Amino acid sequence: MLICANDGMIPMKLVITEKERMAFNIARALGKYARKRIGLIYFYQVGEFSILPLKGHITNYITRKDISYWTYSSVDKILHDPFSIVKVMSAKGYYSAIRTLAEKSEEIIIATDPDEEGENIGLEIIEILEGLHKPIKRLWLTTTIQSDIIKAFSNLRSFNKNLALSVEARRKIDSITGFAGTRELTLRLKVGKNVMSFGRVQTSTLWIIVQREREINSFVSKPYWEIIADVEGTKFTHVSSPFFDKEKAEQIFSKAKGSKVMSCSNITKNVEEIRPPRPLNTADMLKVATGLMHISPSRVMSLAEKLYLYGRITYPRVENQTYTSSFNHRANLGRLQATSLADYVKSLMARDILQPSKGRYHEDHEPITPIAPITEVNDLHLRRLYEIILRHYLSIFGPPAKLLNTKVEGVINEELFTAEGKEVLEPGFYKVYYYSVREKKLSREFRKNMDYSVNSIDIVEKKTEPPPRFTLQSLLAEMEKLGIGTKSTRPQMIDILRRRKYIDVKGMIVYPTVTGLKLIEYIGDRWMDYISPEFTARVEEEMRKISEGKKDWMELVEDERKNFSNAIQRIRQNTD
Repeated sequence: MLICANDGMIPMKLVITEKERMAFNIARALGKYARKRIGLIYFYQVGEFSILPLKGHITNYITRKDISYWTYSSVDKILHDPFSIVKVMSAKGYYSAIRTLAEKSEEIIIATDPDEEGENIGLEIIEILEGLHKPIKRLWLTTTIQSDIIKAFSNLRSFNKNLALSVEARRKIDSITGFAGTRELTLRLKVGKNVMSFGRVQTSTLWIIVQREREINSFVSKPYWEIIADVEGTKFTHVSSPFFDKEKAEQIFSKAKGSKVMSCSNITKNVEEIRPPRPLNTADMLKVATGLMHISPSRVMSLAEKLYLYGRITYPRVENQTYTSSFNHRANLGRLQATSLADYVKSLMARDILQPSKGRYHEDHEPITPIAPITEVNDLHLRRLYEIILRHYLSIFGPPAKLLNTKVEGVINEELFTAEGKEVLEPGFYKVYYYSVREKKLSREFRKNMDYSVNSIDIVEKKTEPPPRFTLQSLLAEMEKLGIGTKSTRPQMIDILRRRKYIDVKGMIVYPTVTGLKLIEYIGDRWMDYISPEFTARVEEEMRKISEGKKDWMELVEDERKNFSNAIQRIRQNTD
Protein backbone atom coordinates (compact mmCIF):
# COMPACT_ATOMS: atom_id res chain seq x y z
CA MET A 1 0.00 0.00 0.00
CA LEU A 2 1.27 3.47 -0.88
CA ILE A 3 0.84 6.05 1.86
CA CYS A 4 1.42 9.76 1.44
CA ALA A 5 4.03 11.33 3.72
CA ASN A 6 1.52 13.69 5.27
CA ASP A 7 -0.49 10.89 6.91
CA GLY A 8 0.23 12.18 10.39
CA MET A 9 3.32 10.14 11.20
CA ILE A 10 6.32 12.37 11.84
CA PRO A 11 9.62 10.57 11.20
CA MET A 12 12.31 11.31 13.77
CA LYS A 13 15.33 10.24 11.69
CA LEU A 14 15.86 10.54 7.94
CA VAL A 15 18.23 8.04 6.30
CA ILE A 16 19.24 8.80 2.70
CA THR A 17 20.81 6.08 0.56
CA GLU A 18 22.39 6.22 -2.88
CA LYS A 19 20.46 3.28 -4.34
CA GLU A 20 17.02 1.70 -3.98
CA ARG A 21 18.38 -1.73 -3.04
CA MET A 22 20.42 -0.32 -0.16
CA ALA A 23 17.35 1.48 1.20
CA PHE A 24 15.51 -1.84 1.12
CA ASN A 25 18.42 -3.63 2.86
CA ILE A 26 18.44 -1.06 5.67
CA ALA A 27 14.66 -1.10 6.06
CA ARG A 28 14.62 -4.89 6.25
CA ALA A 29 17.44 -4.89 8.82
CA LEU A 30 15.70 -2.32 11.05
CA GLY A 31 12.39 -4.19 11.31
CA LYS A 32 8.89 -4.23 9.85
CA TYR A 33 8.70 -1.61 7.12
CA ALA A 34 6.07 0.13 5.03
CA ARG A 35 6.60 1.60 1.59
CA LYS A 36 5.40 5.21 1.36
CA ARG A 37 5.46 8.04 -1.12
CA ILE A 38 6.07 11.76 -1.04
CA GLY A 39 5.08 13.27 -4.36
CA LEU A 40 6.48 10.84 -6.94
CA ILE A 41 9.33 9.67 -4.73
CA TYR A 42 9.09 6.42 -2.75
CA PHE A 43 10.68 5.77 0.61
CA TYR A 44 10.53 3.23 3.46
CA GLN A 45 9.16 3.81 6.95
CA VAL A 46 10.45 1.68 9.83
CA GLY A 47 9.41 2.97 13.23
CA GLU A 48 11.21 6.26 13.76
CA PHE A 49 13.23 5.92 10.54
CA SER A 50 12.35 7.23 7.09
CA ILE A 51 14.69 5.71 4.49
CA LEU A 52 14.84 7.61 1.21
CA PRO A 53 16.74 6.13 -1.79
CA LEU A 54 18.30 8.34 -4.45
CA LYS A 55 19.38 7.29 -7.94
CA GLY A 56 23.05 8.22 -7.70
CA HIS A 57 24.01 11.87 -8.25
CA ILE A 58 21.05 14.25 -8.08
CA THR A 59 22.89 17.37 -9.29
CA ASN A 60 24.95 18.16 -12.35
CA TYR A 61 27.02 21.02 -13.79
CA ILE A 62 25.75 22.75 -16.93
CA THR A 63 26.66 25.96 -18.75
CA ARG A 64 24.64 29.10 -18.05
CA LYS A 65 21.71 29.53 -20.43
CA ASP A 66 23.19 32.67 -22.00
CA ILE A 67 26.23 30.71 -23.22
CA SER A 68 24.51 27.53 -24.35
CA TYR A 69 25.33 28.35 -28.00
CA TRP A 70 28.54 26.90 -29.49
CA THR A 71 30.92 29.63 -30.61
CA TYR A 72 34.53 30.49 -29.89
CA SER A 73 33.34 33.35 -27.68
CA SER A 74 31.31 30.88 -25.59
CA VAL A 75 34.51 28.90 -25.04
CA ASP A 76 36.18 32.08 -23.77
CA LYS A 77 33.29 32.79 -21.40
CA ILE A 78 33.45 29.27 -19.95
CA LEU A 79 37.18 29.69 -19.31
CA HIS A 80 37.21 33.25 -18.00
CA ASP A 81 33.93 33.64 -16.11
CA PRO A 82 33.99 31.76 -12.75
CA PHE A 83 30.18 31.66 -12.87
CA SER A 84 29.95 30.29 -16.41
CA ILE A 85 28.87 26.85 -15.25
CA VAL A 86 26.16 26.29 -12.67
CA LYS A 87 25.09 23.37 -10.54
CA VAL A 88 21.49 22.29 -11.03
CA MET A 89 19.17 19.51 -9.85
CA SER A 90 19.23 16.74 -12.43
CA ALA A 91 16.76 14.40 -10.71
CA LYS A 92 13.17 15.57 -10.46
CA GLY A 93 11.30 15.50 -7.18
CA TYR A 94 14.23 14.84 -4.87
CA TYR A 95 14.80 18.40 -3.70
CA SER A 96 11.25 18.66 -2.39
CA ALA A 97 11.25 15.12 -0.95
CA ILE A 98 14.53 15.62 0.93
CA ARG A 99 13.52 19.03 2.30
CA THR A 100 10.05 17.87 3.36
CA LEU A 101 11.24 14.74 5.15
CA ALA A 102 14.21 16.55 6.69
CA GLU A 103 11.99 19.27 8.14
CA LYS A 104 10.09 16.59 10.08
CA SER A 105 13.25 14.85 11.25
CA GLU A 106 15.48 15.57 14.18
CA GLU A 107 18.53 13.91 12.63
CA ILE A 108 19.79 13.27 9.08
CA ILE A 109 21.82 10.14 8.37
CA ILE A 110 23.68 10.01 5.06
CA ALA A 111 23.95 6.35 3.99
CA THR A 112 25.36 6.74 0.47
CA ASP A 113 28.03 4.34 -0.79
CA PRO A 114 31.11 4.20 1.47
CA ASP A 115 33.61 5.86 -0.87
CA GLU A 116 34.61 9.26 -2.23
CA GLU A 117 31.78 9.29 -4.78
CA GLY A 118 29.23 8.46 -2.09
CA GLU A 119 30.65 11.23 0.07
CA ASN A 120 30.20 13.67 -2.79
CA ILE A 121 26.57 12.65 -3.21
CA GLY A 122 26.28 13.28 0.52
CA LEU A 123 27.55 16.81 -0.16
CA GLU A 124 24.69 17.28 -2.63
CA ILE A 125 22.28 16.31 0.13
CA ILE A 126 23.87 18.75 2.56
CA GLU A 127 23.58 21.55 0.00
CA ILE A 128 19.85 20.81 -0.35
CA LEU A 129 19.50 20.90 3.45
CA GLU A 130 21.10 24.34 3.73
CA GLY A 131 19.29 26.48 6.29
CA LEU A 132 17.58 23.61 8.15
CA HIS A 133 20.31 23.27 10.81
CA LYS A 134 19.74 19.57 11.50
CA PRO A 135 22.40 17.25 12.95
CA ILE A 136 24.00 15.23 10.15
CA LYS A 137 25.70 11.87 10.65
CA ARG A 138 27.30 9.37 8.27
CA LEU A 139 26.38 5.69 8.07
CA TRP A 140 29.33 3.73 6.68
CA LEU A 141 28.30 0.31 5.36
CA THR A 142 30.77 -2.09 3.80
CA THR A 143 28.41 -5.09 3.86
CA THR A 144 24.66 -5.56 3.77
CA ILE A 145 24.57 -8.24 6.47
CA GLN A 146 21.78 -7.38 8.92
CA SER A 147 24.02 -7.50 12.00
CA ASP A 148 26.58 -5.23 10.29
CA ILE A 149 23.86 -2.71 9.40
CA ILE A 150 22.58 -2.63 12.99
CA LYS A 151 26.13 -2.28 14.30
CA ALA A 152 26.84 0.58 11.89
CA PHE A 153 23.88 2.55 13.27
CA SER A 154 25.49 2.40 16.71
CA ASN A 155 28.78 3.68 15.25
CA LEU A 156 27.73 6.66 13.15
CA ARG A 157 30.62 8.85 12.04
CA SER A 158 31.08 12.45 10.96
CA PHE A 159 30.69 13.50 7.35
CA ASN A 160 34.06 13.78 5.56
CA LYS A 161 33.70 17.10 3.77
CA ASN A 162 37.28 17.17 2.47
CA LEU A 163 36.80 13.82 0.73
CA ALA A 164 33.56 15.09 -0.81
CA LEU A 165 35.22 18.30 -1.99
CA SER A 166 38.04 16.40 -3.70
CA VAL A 167 35.42 14.78 -5.92
CA GLU A 168 33.66 18.13 -6.34
CA ALA A 169 36.92 19.59 -7.65
CA ARG A 170 37.18 16.76 -10.18
CA ARG A 171 33.57 17.17 -11.28
CA LYS A 172 33.93 20.92 -11.77
CA ILE A 173 37.33 20.76 -13.49
CA ASP A 174 36.09 18.04 -15.83
CA SER A 175 32.94 20.07 -16.57
CA ILE A 176 34.89 23.25 -17.39
CA THR A 177 37.51 21.51 -19.53
CA GLY A 178 34.97 19.16 -21.09
CA PHE A 179 32.53 21.91 -22.10
CA ALA A 180 35.26 24.24 -23.38
CA GLY A 181 37.46 21.59 -25.02
CA THR A 182 34.56 19.84 -26.75
CA ARG A 183 33.25 23.09 -28.22
CA GLU A 184 36.67 24.27 -29.35
CA LEU A 185 37.59 21.00 -31.04
CA THR A 186 34.18 20.50 -32.63
CA LEU A 187 34.27 24.02 -34.12
CA ARG A 188 37.83 23.60 -35.40
CA LEU A 189 37.77 20.06 -36.74
CA LYS A 190 34.26 20.20 -38.29
CA VAL A 191 33.89 16.46 -38.84
CA GLY A 192 30.39 16.52 -40.34
CA LYS A 193 27.84 16.67 -37.57
CA ASN A 194 30.08 14.78 -35.15
CA VAL A 195 30.82 16.27 -31.75
CA MET A 196 34.55 16.00 -30.95
CA SER A 197 34.31 15.16 -27.28
CA PHE A 198 37.13 16.15 -24.95
CA GLY A 199 37.72 15.00 -21.41
CA ARG A 200 40.74 15.23 -19.14
CA VAL A 201 40.86 11.50 -18.32
CA GLN A 202 39.17 10.11 -21.44
CA THR A 203 41.50 12.00 -23.80
CA SER A 204 44.60 10.91 -21.86
CA THR A 205 43.38 7.33 -22.14
CA LEU A 206 42.81 7.75 -25.87
CA TRP A 207 46.31 9.21 -26.19
CA ILE A 208 48.01 6.09 -24.79
CA ILE A 209 45.90 3.89 -27.09
CA VAL A 210 46.87 5.99 -30.12
CA GLN A 211 50.51 6.03 -29.05
CA ARG A 212 50.53 2.24 -28.98
CA GLU A 213 48.96 2.17 -32.46
CA ARG A 214 51.67 4.52 -33.73
CA GLU A 215 54.37 2.26 -32.27
CA ILE A 216 52.81 -0.70 -34.06
CA ASN A 217 52.50 1.13 -37.39
CA SER A 218 56.05 2.50 -37.29
CA PHE A 219 57.59 -0.76 -36.16
CA VAL A 220 60.20 -2.17 -38.53
CA SER A 221 60.43 -5.93 -38.24
CA LYS A 222 63.88 -7.48 -38.17
CA PRO A 223 64.74 -11.10 -39.00
CA TYR A 224 66.47 -13.31 -36.47
CA TRP A 225 67.39 -16.99 -36.30
CA GLU A 226 67.21 -19.71 -33.67
CA ILE A 227 69.07 -23.02 -33.74
CA ILE A 228 66.96 -25.76 -32.18
CA ALA A 229 67.89 -29.37 -31.46
CA ASP A 230 65.42 -32.17 -30.70
CA VAL A 231 67.12 -34.35 -28.10
CA GLU A 232 65.00 -37.43 -27.39
CA GLY A 233 61.82 -35.34 -27.56
CA THR A 234 63.06 -32.30 -25.62
CA LYS A 235 63.68 -29.00 -27.42
CA PHE A 236 67.16 -27.59 -26.78
CA THR A 237 68.05 -24.09 -28.01
CA HIS A 238 71.54 -22.84 -28.79
CA VAL A 239 72.76 -20.71 -25.92
CA SER A 240 73.42 -17.70 -28.24
CA SER A 241 69.92 -17.69 -29.74
CA PRO A 242 68.43 -15.49 -31.03
CA PHE A 243 70.96 -14.62 -33.71
CA PHE A 244 70.57 -11.32 -35.56
CA ASP A 245 73.62 -12.15 -37.71
CA LYS A 246 72.49 -14.70 -40.31
CA GLU A 247 76.03 -15.62 -41.32
CA LYS A 248 77.02 -16.39 -37.73
CA ALA A 249 73.88 -18.48 -37.22
CA GLU A 250 74.52 -20.49 -40.38
CA GLN A 251 78.14 -21.13 -39.37
CA ILE A 252 77.08 -22.62 -36.04
CA PHE A 253 74.23 -24.57 -37.64
CA SER A 254 76.60 -26.06 -40.22
CA LYS A 255 78.94 -27.12 -37.43
CA ALA A 256 76.23 -28.81 -35.34
CA LYS A 257 73.74 -30.15 -37.90
CA GLY A 258 75.40 -33.47 -38.62
CA SER A 259 75.82 -34.47 -34.99
CA LYS A 260 73.81 -37.36 -33.54
CA VAL A 261 74.84 -37.08 -29.90
CA MET A 262 74.48 -34.47 -27.16
CA SER A 263 76.63 -34.76 -24.05
CA CYS A 264 74.90 -33.43 -20.93
CA SER A 265 77.40 -31.03 -19.37
CA ASN A 266 75.44 -29.58 -16.47
CA ILE A 267 72.09 -29.75 -14.67
CA THR A 268 70.80 -27.01 -12.37
CA LYS A 269 67.72 -27.47 -10.21
CA ASN A 270 66.07 -25.04 -7.85
CA VAL A 271 62.81 -24.97 -5.96
CA GLU A 272 60.77 -21.82 -6.60
CA GLU A 273 58.24 -20.73 -3.99
CA ILE A 274 55.22 -18.69 -5.14
CA ARG A 275 53.38 -16.86 -2.40
CA PRO A 276 49.56 -16.60 -2.35
CA PRO A 277 48.03 -13.52 -3.99
CA ARG A 278 47.31 -10.35 -2.08
CA PRO A 279 43.73 -9.77 -0.91
CA LEU A 280 41.51 -8.49 -3.69
CA ASN A 281 40.95 -4.79 -4.36
CA THR A 282 38.98 -3.08 -7.12
CA ALA A 283 41.83 -2.60 -9.58
CA ASP A 284 42.88 -6.26 -9.43
CA MET A 285 39.28 -7.50 -9.55
CA LEU A 286 38.63 -5.51 -12.72
CA LYS A 287 41.80 -6.75 -14.42
CA VAL A 288 41.31 -10.40 -13.48
CA ALA A 289 37.57 -10.59 -14.16
CA THR A 290 37.81 -8.66 -17.44
CA GLY A 291 40.44 -11.11 -18.66
CA LEU A 292 38.72 -14.29 -17.46
CA MET A 293 35.11 -13.38 -18.24
CA HIS A 294 35.75 -11.49 -21.53
CA ILE A 295 33.39 -8.66 -20.62
CA SER A 296 33.98 -4.92 -20.23
CA PRO A 297 35.37 -3.45 -16.99
CA SER A 298 32.17 -1.43 -16.49
CA ARG A 299 30.13 -4.63 -16.76
CA VAL A 300 32.36 -6.27 -14.15
CA MET A 301 31.84 -3.27 -11.86
CA SER A 302 28.08 -3.38 -12.34
CA LEU A 303 28.01 -7.09 -11.46
CA ALA A 304 30.17 -6.49 -8.38
CA GLU A 305 27.81 -3.78 -7.16
CA LYS A 306 24.88 -6.18 -7.55
CA LEU A 307 26.70 -8.81 -5.51
CA TYR A 308 27.31 -6.19 -2.82
CA LEU A 309 23.76 -4.85 -2.74
CA TYR A 310 22.39 -8.39 -2.57
CA GLY A 311 24.63 -9.18 0.37
CA ARG A 312 27.05 -11.63 -1.25
CA ILE A 313 30.30 -9.63 -1.06
CA THR A 314 31.71 -6.65 0.81
CA TYR A 315 31.87 -3.21 -0.79
CA PRO A 316 33.63 -3.59 -4.17
CA ARG A 317 35.20 -0.12 -4.56
CA VAL A 318 38.31 -0.39 -2.43
CA GLU A 319 42.07 0.14 -2.70
CA ASN A 320 43.05 -1.70 0.47
CA GLN A 321 44.77 -5.12 0.26
CA THR A 322 45.28 -5.85 3.95
CA TYR A 323 42.64 -7.03 6.42
CA THR A 324 42.26 -5.34 9.78
CA SER A 325 42.90 -7.48 12.86
CA SER A 326 39.23 -7.21 13.80
CA PHE A 327 37.94 -9.03 10.70
CA ASN A 328 36.65 -12.45 11.80
CA HIS A 329 37.77 -14.81 9.04
CA ARG A 330 36.66 -17.95 10.88
CA ALA A 331 33.10 -16.68 11.21
CA ASN A 332 33.13 -15.58 7.58
CA LEU A 333 34.38 -18.97 6.38
CA GLY A 334 31.56 -20.52 8.38
CA ARG A 335 29.10 -18.61 6.18
CA LEU A 336 30.84 -19.91 3.05
CA GLN A 337 30.45 -23.62 3.85
CA ALA A 338 27.38 -23.74 1.62
CA THR A 339 29.34 -22.67 -1.48
CA SER A 340 30.61 -24.93 -4.24
CA LEU A 341 34.03 -25.01 -2.54
CA ALA A 342 32.71 -26.26 0.80
CA ASP A 343 35.38 -28.98 1.20
CA TYR A 344 38.21 -26.49 0.80
CA VAL A 345 36.48 -24.07 3.19
CA LYS A 346 36.23 -26.81 5.81
CA SER A 347 39.91 -27.67 5.40
CA LEU A 348 40.79 -24.04 6.15
CA MET A 349 38.51 -23.92 9.18
CA ALA A 350 40.23 -27.01 10.58
CA ARG A 351 43.43 -25.00 11.00
CA ASP A 352 44.38 -23.53 14.37
CA ILE A 353 45.50 -20.25 12.79
CA LEU A 354 44.07 -18.44 9.78
CA GLN A 355 46.68 -16.05 8.44
CA PRO A 356 45.73 -14.20 5.23
CA SER A 357 48.34 -12.72 2.92
CA LYS A 358 48.90 -8.95 2.93
CA GLY A 359 49.31 -6.22 0.32
CA ARG A 360 49.17 -2.43 0.30
CA TYR A 361 47.28 -0.91 3.20
CA HIS A 362 44.84 1.96 2.74
CA GLU A 363 42.60 3.27 5.49
CA ASP A 364 39.64 2.33 3.39
CA HIS A 365 37.48 -0.80 3.65
CA GLU A 366 38.30 -4.45 4.05
CA PRO A 367 39.41 -6.01 0.74
CA ILE A 368 36.68 -7.43 -1.53
CA THR A 369 35.40 -10.49 0.30
CA PRO A 370 32.63 -13.06 -0.26
CA ILE A 371 30.36 -13.08 2.79
CA ALA A 372 27.43 -15.32 1.79
CA PRO A 373 26.73 -18.14 -0.69
CA ILE A 374 25.20 -17.43 -4.07
CA THR A 375 23.59 -20.82 -4.70
CA GLU A 376 20.13 -19.44 -5.53
CA VAL A 377 21.32 -16.87 -8.13
CA ASN A 378 20.81 -17.93 -11.75
CA ASP A 379 22.67 -15.13 -13.58
CA LEU A 380 25.72 -16.88 -15.07
CA HIS A 381 27.86 -13.72 -15.10
CA LEU A 382 27.06 -13.00 -11.46
CA ARG A 383 27.92 -16.57 -10.53
CA ARG A 384 31.20 -16.44 -12.48
CA LEU A 385 32.33 -13.19 -10.87
CA TYR A 386 31.35 -14.48 -7.44
CA GLU A 387 33.40 -17.63 -8.03
CA ILE A 388 36.45 -15.53 -8.96
CA ILE A 389 36.07 -13.47 -5.78
CA LEU A 390 35.49 -16.62 -3.69
CA ARG A 391 38.51 -18.44 -5.12
CA HIS A 392 40.69 -15.39 -4.60
CA TYR A 393 39.59 -15.05 -0.97
CA LEU A 394 40.18 -18.72 -0.17
CA SER A 395 43.58 -18.69 -1.88
CA ILE A 396 44.97 -15.94 0.39
CA PHE A 397 45.03 -18.46 3.28
CA GLY A 398 46.74 -21.16 1.23
CA PRO A 399 50.32 -22.33 1.56
CA PRO A 400 52.86 -21.25 -1.04
CA ALA A 401 53.12 -23.27 -4.22
CA LYS A 402 56.45 -25.00 -4.84
CA LEU A 403 57.82 -25.46 -8.35
CA LEU A 404 60.89 -27.37 -9.48
CA ASN A 405 62.82 -25.46 -12.14
CA THR A 406 65.32 -27.53 -14.09
CA LYS A 407 67.94 -26.22 -16.51
CA VAL A 408 69.82 -28.77 -18.63
CA GLU A 409 72.97 -27.83 -20.57
CA GLY A 410 74.36 -30.05 -23.31
CA VAL A 411 77.17 -29.91 -25.85
CA ILE A 412 76.64 -30.81 -29.49
CA ASN A 413 79.93 -30.76 -31.44
CA GLU A 414 81.41 -28.15 -29.06
CA GLU A 415 78.30 -25.93 -29.24
CA LEU A 416 76.30 -25.33 -26.04
CA PHE A 417 72.54 -25.89 -26.01
CA THR A 418 70.06 -25.48 -23.14
CA ALA A 419 66.57 -26.64 -22.21
CA GLU A 420 64.40 -25.62 -19.28
CA GLY A 421 61.61 -27.44 -17.49
CA LYS A 422 59.07 -26.53 -14.81
CA GLU A 423 57.12 -28.98 -12.64
CA VAL A 424 54.72 -28.49 -9.74
CA LEU A 425 56.01 -30.09 -6.54
CA GLU A 426 53.28 -28.73 -4.25
CA PRO A 427 50.26 -26.89 -5.71
CA GLY A 428 49.64 -24.95 -2.48
CA PHE A 429 47.07 -22.18 -2.99
CA TYR A 430 46.72 -23.13 -6.68
CA LYS A 431 44.38 -25.94 -5.56
CA VAL A 432 41.64 -23.32 -5.33
CA TYR A 433 42.98 -20.32 -7.30
CA TYR A 434 41.42 -19.32 -10.64
CA TYR A 435 44.76 -19.56 -12.46
CA SER A 436 46.90 -22.67 -12.73
CA VAL A 437 50.63 -23.12 -13.16
CA ARG A 438 51.86 -23.79 -16.68
CA GLU A 439 54.15 -26.75 -16.39
CA LYS A 440 56.84 -27.49 -18.95
CA LYS A 441 58.00 -31.01 -18.44
CA LEU A 442 61.14 -32.39 -20.01
CA SER A 443 60.69 -35.55 -22.07
CA ARG A 444 62.92 -37.54 -19.76
CA GLU A 445 65.27 -37.35 -16.79
CA PHE A 446 68.68 -36.07 -17.93
CA ARG A 447 71.89 -36.92 -16.09
CA LYS A 448 75.19 -35.08 -16.09
CA ASN A 449 78.00 -36.60 -18.20
CA MET A 450 75.57 -38.85 -20.04
CA ASP A 451 75.09 -38.91 -23.82
CA TYR A 452 71.67 -38.56 -25.50
CA SER A 453 70.46 -39.03 -29.05
CA VAL A 454 69.89 -35.98 -31.23
CA ASN A 455 66.85 -36.56 -33.42
CA SER A 456 67.21 -33.38 -35.48
CA ILE A 457 68.79 -29.91 -35.60
CA ASP A 458 67.06 -27.04 -37.38
CA ILE A 459 67.70 -23.37 -38.04
CA VAL A 460 64.48 -21.38 -37.79
CA GLU A 461 64.02 -17.89 -39.18
CA LYS A 462 61.66 -15.59 -37.26
CA LYS A 463 60.88 -11.89 -37.19
CA THR A 464 60.67 -9.42 -34.34
CA GLU A 465 57.11 -8.36 -33.61
CA PRO A 466 55.66 -4.96 -32.67
CA PRO A 467 54.26 -4.37 -29.20
CA PRO A 468 50.76 -5.84 -28.83
CA ARG A 469 47.66 -3.69 -28.88
CA PHE A 470 46.03 -3.16 -25.53
CA THR A 471 43.43 -5.59 -24.34
CA LEU A 472 40.79 -4.24 -21.97
CA GLN A 473 42.72 -5.95 -19.19
CA SER A 474 46.13 -4.52 -20.10
CA LEU A 475 44.62 -1.07 -20.74
CA LEU A 476 43.27 -1.01 -17.17
CA ALA A 477 46.72 -2.01 -15.91
CA GLU A 478 48.39 0.74 -17.95
CA MET A 479 45.93 3.37 -16.71
CA GLU A 480 46.60 2.30 -13.13
CA LYS A 481 50.38 2.34 -13.70
CA LEU A 482 50.28 5.87 -15.18
CA GLY A 483 47.85 7.22 -12.58
CA ILE A 484 45.09 7.94 -15.12
CA GLY A 485 41.69 8.06 -13.43
CA THR A 486 40.64 6.23 -10.28
CA LYS A 487 39.42 2.74 -9.45
CA SER A 488 35.88 4.02 -10.03
CA THR A 489 36.37 6.14 -13.17
CA ARG A 490 38.64 3.93 -15.32
CA PRO A 491 35.88 1.58 -16.52
CA GLN A 492 33.67 4.61 -17.23
CA MET A 493 36.36 6.27 -19.35
CA ILE A 494 36.78 3.19 -21.54
CA ASP A 495 33.01 3.04 -22.01
CA ILE A 496 32.87 6.73 -22.95
CA LEU A 497 35.57 6.25 -25.59
CA ARG A 498 33.56 3.38 -27.07
CA ARG A 499 30.29 5.33 -27.07
CA ARG A 500 31.97 8.33 -28.69
CA LYS A 501 33.40 5.97 -31.33
CA TYR A 502 37.00 6.90 -30.57
CA ILE A 503 37.88 3.24 -30.01
CA ASP A 504 36.62 -0.16 -31.11
CA VAL A 505 36.91 -3.30 -29.03
CA LYS A 506 37.12 -6.52 -31.01
CA GLY A 507 37.66 -9.76 -29.16
CA MET A 508 38.79 -7.79 -26.07
CA ILE A 509 41.49 -5.99 -28.12
CA VAL A 510 41.34 -2.19 -28.25
CA TYR A 511 41.72 -0.34 -31.55
CA PRO A 512 41.61 3.45 -32.08
CA THR A 513 39.11 4.52 -34.75
CA VAL A 514 39.83 6.98 -37.55
CA THR A 515 38.07 9.67 -35.52
CA GLY A 516 40.15 8.87 -32.45
CA LEU A 517 43.37 8.98 -34.46
CA LYS A 518 42.38 12.28 -36.03
CA LEU A 519 41.59 13.86 -32.67
CA ILE A 520 44.93 12.92 -31.12
CA GLU A 521 46.81 13.86 -34.29
CA TYR A 522 45.29 17.34 -34.13
CA ILE A 523 45.83 18.07 -30.45
CA GLY A 524 48.92 15.94 -29.77
CA ASP A 525 51.62 18.47 -30.64
CA ARG A 526 49.62 21.52 -29.57
CA TRP A 527 48.27 20.15 -26.30
CA MET A 528 50.64 17.43 -25.21
CA ASP A 529 51.27 18.85 -21.77
CA TYR A 530 47.54 18.86 -21.05
CA ILE A 531 46.55 15.42 -22.31
CA SER A 532 49.66 13.59 -21.13
CA PRO A 533 49.26 10.92 -18.44
CA GLU A 534 51.70 12.91 -16.29
CA PHE A 535 49.32 15.87 -16.25
CA THR A 536 46.30 13.75 -15.44
CA ALA A 537 48.18 11.98 -12.64
CA ARG A 538 49.26 15.35 -11.23
CA VAL A 539 45.66 16.54 -11.01
CA GLU A 540 44.71 13.29 -9.25
CA GLU A 541 47.50 13.98 -6.74
CA GLU A 542 46.18 17.50 -6.13
CA MET A 543 42.73 16.06 -5.47
CA ARG A 544 44.26 13.70 -2.94
CA LYS A 545 45.67 16.74 -1.12
CA ILE A 546 42.16 18.22 -1.02
CA SER A 547 40.81 15.01 0.52
CA GLU A 548 43.47 15.33 3.24
CA GLY A 549 42.62 18.97 3.92
CA LYS A 550 45.95 20.20 2.54
CA LYS A 551 44.60 22.20 -0.42
CA ASP A 552 41.55 24.37 -1.11
CA TRP A 553 39.33 22.80 -3.77
CA MET A 554 38.34 26.10 -5.42
CA GLU A 555 42.00 27.06 -5.72
CA LEU A 556 42.63 23.90 -7.75
CA VAL A 557 39.56 24.55 -9.91
CA GLU A 558 40.68 28.10 -10.74
CA ASP A 559 44.27 26.99 -11.38
CA GLU A 560 43.07 24.39 -13.87
CA ARG A 561 40.67 26.86 -15.48
CA LYS A 562 43.65 29.12 -16.19
CA ASN A 563 45.85 26.23 -17.36
CA PHE A 564 43.21 25.07 -19.79
CA SER A 565 42.62 28.61 -21.04
CA ASN A 566 46.34 28.82 -21.89
CA ALA A 567 46.13 25.46 -23.65
CA ILE A 568 43.22 26.71 -25.77
CA GLN A 569 45.23 29.78 -26.73
CA ARG A 570 48.09 27.56 -27.92
CA ILE A 571 45.65 25.60 -30.08
CA ARG A 572 44.45 28.84 -31.65
CA GLN A 573 47.93 30.29 -32.19
CA ASN A 574 49.23 27.09 -33.79
CA THR A 575 46.14 26.70 -35.95
CA ASP A 576 45.74 30.31 -37.00
